Amino acid sequence: MTHLSSQNATGHIVRSQKKEGEKNTANILNRTQLCFVAKQALRRCNRRNKKRIFLRHITRSTMSDKNKDDATLPLNLKKIAHTENGVQRSVAALHTTWKDGRCFTKYTAFLVNGEEPVGDALLEQWANETEWFIKDMKHLLNLEYHKFWSTIVHNATALESVVSFMQNALPFYLVPVLKALDNERVLPLYTAAHAHVFRVICRLTTVRESGTCWMEPEFYGKLVYKHFIVTVPFLFDLISVYSRDNDAQIARILDTVLQLQPKYIQDLKHGLSYLLNAFNIIQTRCESELADATVSEATLNDLTLYAQDCSSVLVQLVTVSPTLRTICAELGVEFALSNFYDNVLIVLYRNIHEVNRQSHYLAALNDMRVELLETFRSVLSVQLEKIMDGSGDSLLAADRFIGILTECLANSVFVGDYKSLYDIEDDLAIVQVGYQSVDQVKYDFIQKAYARERPKQPAAPAASAEQQERDESPANDGASLSEEEQRVEQNVRYIMELLPDLAVEQVRKVVRAYDNVEQAVSVLLEQDHAASGPSGVPSSGGDQPHIPADPLDEFYLRTGIDRLNIYDGDEFDVMVNDKVKGIIKKGKGMPGQPRTLTELLDDKSHVQQMRHFYRKYDLIAEQEPDDDDEYDDSFEAMAESESRHVKVAKGARNALADAVDAESSEEEQESEEEQSEQGANRNGAMAFCENPELARKRYEERLNSKYLRRHGSAAAGPSPKEADVRGKPKGQGQDAKVLLNRRHKNEHKATSGNHNRKQGASYKRNRGMLPS
Repeated sequence: MTHLSSQNATGHIVRSQKKEGEKNTANILNRTQLCFVAKQALRRCNRRNKKRIFLRHITRSTMSDKNKDDATLPLNLKKIAHTENGVQRSVAALHTTWKDGRCFTKYTAFLVNGEEPVGDALLEQWANETEWFIKDMKHLLNLEYHKFWSTIVHNATALESVVSFMQNALPFYLVPVLKALDNERVLPLYTAAHAHVFRVICRLTTVRESGTCWMEPEFYGKLVYKHFIVTVPFLFDLISVYSRDNDAQIARILDTVLQLQPKYIQDLKHGLSYLLNAFNIIQTRCESELADATVSEATLNDLTLYAQDCSSVLVQLVTVSPTLRTICAELGVEFALSNFYDNVLIVLYRNIHEVNRQSHYLAALNDMRVELLETFRSVLSVQLEKIMDGSGDSLLAADRFIGILTECLANSVFVGDYKSLYDIEDDLAIVQVGYQSVDQVKYDFIQKAYARERPKQPAAPAASAEQQERDESPANDGASLSEEEQRVEQNVRYIMELLPDLAVEQVRKVVRAYDNVEQAVSVLLEQDHAASGPSGVPSSGGDQPHIPADPLDEFYLRTGIDRLNIYDGDEFDVMVNDKVKGIIKKGKGMPGQPRTLTELLDDKSHVQQMRHFYRKYDLIAEQEPDDDDEYDDSFEAMAESESRHVKVAKGARNALADAVDAESSEEEQESEEEQSEQGANRNGAMAFCENPELARKRYEERLNSKYLRRHGSAAAGPSPKEADVRGKPKGQGQDAKVLLNRRHKNEHKATSGNHNRKQGASYKRNRGMLPS
């Protein structure tokens, strides 16, 4: 037992030791496995961190490269990152997100004309508002490129603020007035506002500011045209305000806009047409308002400013842009300029000179005259350039050149000033050399009309100087000359419009010799040019040409009739004689005769012609002849025997009529009644014809009586119920009486139809009426 127990204990110990060893081995294995797993996990973490770091580095480098690429993109393709509510997204560079939301201040102007004083309170208010306006312009200029354009496109007040200055800015001729004001803040503030607005406009019209701030030219042209950023009024205001001091920049802006958006060329043509229409409006106002002799000086000044504003825009348009100069040549502004020169500027000068000779508007009008002459010369030179280029339009340009000069001859003052300022001989030489087949007649006519006058003879220097002053300054005639001289000069201008190739001195001498313009023209056309010099002016050494008296003048003084042709004053002249010989026929037909068929049928003149004939038989005297020996009684016996036979025949006819049926006897009785009525009428005054109204009435009565005899009491016609053929509406059934009436009407329609038209026509003809 003891041995067994010891063995059991030993086995228990061995087993326990074995189990402990297995546990230790398992623990060791578990620890080793954990270390391996931990190492592997650590390795994986290191790889992940390295990869994350590498990816982060790659991402940063890619983002930097992408930002560099985005910075070089144009504005229309660029996108910028924008964070909103913790969310980051890419937004287009030209978007409403980037606009400046402030309300930009508009520029307000004050009235400055150099004549009326401006109040200090008004100037202080203007200065404060202009300071805010300048701050807004500075803020707009300091915006980034994409924010600037987003504000211009999506914030309407920004562009309105810029346009408000150009609309209310002072014109170039009133800027010096600011220097004379007592307030020292006005001129610096206006100059600053003027400069900042021009910088904004230059930025608006610049496509590329730098390598990172630019946009595609095609996109720019569509953008400014679609959103009305640059318009024709905008360009006109820009030229009016800035072109005289910044002509090179304005020329660049116009060329850029017209090159990037060709649609502006057509818009400018419409704008120039509107400007020429403004010239016509000014001319109409001058003709209507200056016709009154009591026109005020304020009205004249307003018209002068209106004319100066319109003319200055056109002058600067032609000056700064060759493209616009070509457009003006296509629209044909040359004649409009010459017409405006004569009918507006000269007329205003004369009227202002009569009212106030010290007015500063006279100098402004003289400046306008010089500028318009230069503009006319610049536009006309377009045709000369085409001729010198030798293009296919050379002949057309030459004809156009001569046609323009021919049209302008109607404005004598303009022609005189133009040929005194420019020598047209060189231009005509270019035309003739450039194209030989030009019309020689027109060429010679223009050459004589625009030829410069020869210098005056030194024999009378004072008179020549006075005459030259009169010729070169026609605007001073109305103020410096007497009434007689004014009439002479007016007649001279009128004749020069008709005959521009004649010399002014020659025309003036003939006008002073004759009071009548027609006589002067006749003398100028018919006088002998043999005694004249080569230019048509009589030589100073010889006597003046003998002008014989017109025989028509003697006839006029003797008879009072101004005979302009062989028919004046004869027996057929309606201007002299109240009743002329013969008949004056106007239109169709002879005078007094009917013109239409209705008038011919209504004409009763033949009745009036025969009235005197039938008036003899209105009253017949009944006198019994005296029975004397000379009277032949045999004629009375013959008359009595004839009347006896007539009575017997009449009695036989009455007896035969009694044998007829009752109906015919009644008709005969009616005819006898008619005869009795006619006899009664015959007893009265004898009428030319029977009254148609009485005949129609008698005919109706006879028909009614005949109907009564045939139908008795049914003369009034059947009652509506018995003659009802309409019945009830369709689908509701008809009464037997209605069906019977319908059948009766259908069977007897031949008796009541219109089948006696021929008989009615015969009746009318027998009664003396025309058939209908």
